[in-house]
Amino acid sequence: MKRPRAWHALLLLPLAGVAVWLVERGRTVRDDPTAVLAALRAASGPALPEAGAAGATARSEPSTYTRDTLYEYIDGAAEAYLARGFDRCVVATYTFASETTEALDVTAEVYRFAPPGGAREQMEAERPSKAAPVPGMPDAFADATTLVSTRGGDYLKLTALGAGDAPPKALASVASAWLKGRP
Repeated sequence: MKRPRAWHALLLLPLAGVAVWLVERGRTVRDDPTAVLAALRAASGPALPEAGAAGATARSEPSTYTRDTLYEYIDGAAEAYLARGFDRCVVATYTFASETTEALDVTAEVYRFAPPGGAREQMEAERPSKAAPVPGMPDAFADATTLVSTRGGDYLKLTALGAGDAPPKALASVASAWLKGRP
């Protein structure tokens, strides 16, 4: 058997270099995975909770709108949104079944604004005059058929398409699920 020579040891130097690099790399602090996930969710755009999370029996397929297509959804009011920094939105309708009355539908709209102040300005412009703060939900106001809320650069607008005692409960249910799903 031949004895190892000096040049054989030189072949091990790259392997030793990789091992040292891996050890040093393992000692460095990386980004918090929770913070990375929250940033990715925020960058992905506004979102609405699933029907079950909102206490609804069904939710329509969400529609999305951008700066270029917002006028297709709210033709007359699109300019005010765009002036406040509107970026994109998602819209869906939740259905709440009832054993005693007709099903209640709630239209949910979440608008994303580039400057966070734009969301608050839009909410203040559209807040119903008789709306009161919603207990337990910061920056949320509601009347009998409408609930508006903001969180960061997102503006939530819920409209009940029905009457009776159920709308305030349904609105609060969707808003609560939305707030829980936000980073």
